[in-house]
Parts: sequence; C-alpha cells; structure tokens
Amino acid sequence: MKHDGAVDAISTALFIFGYPVSIAIIVRWIPVVRERRIAWFWVHEAAVAAIVLGWILRERWGAVVINGTWLVVAALWYWLGGRGRRPAPDASLG
Repeated sequence: MKHDGAVDAISTALFIFGYPVSIAIIVRWIPVVRERRIAWFWVHEAAVAAIVLGWILRERWGAVVINGTWLVVAALWYWLGGRGRRPAPDASLG
C-alpha cells in the first residue's frame, strides 16, 4: 500500500525519537535492570513502542515483529531481572 507524506513524516519522527533513545538505554541495559532504574526502563519502553508504531504505519510487519518482540523481552527481563536480589551494601555504613 502506498503511503502519503504525512504517514512517512510521522513514522520518521517516531524513528528519530525511538532509535537513538532506545539504543542509548540498551547500551546501559544491565545497570538499568540491576539497579532497578524504573524511569530509564519506561523511557526505553516508550522509545521502542514509538519504533513499533512507526513500522506499523509503514506496514513493515517483519520490523514490527522484531521490535515488538524486543519490547516484550525487555519488559520481562526488567521485571524478572531484579527479583530475589538484594542491593549492594552501602560502604559508608561500615
């Protein structure tokens, strides 16, 4: 299906936000999970959701599946990743 200029502009804007933000957080993903950085997590999820929406608008279903899968996997990783772990002791207390 052919898209009009508005759809392309909207999807491009979603990608301009989504890709750099999500990649910047993925680079720091292990500390985000271990330290339970909830704000970073929600910004990441919003960025990846923007990417998924951008690909939906362009009807690129393979990209929707790939990025949508990461959206779900990242959420599960975050929510399950910190379970059962105690924070590191604060050295200043000793």
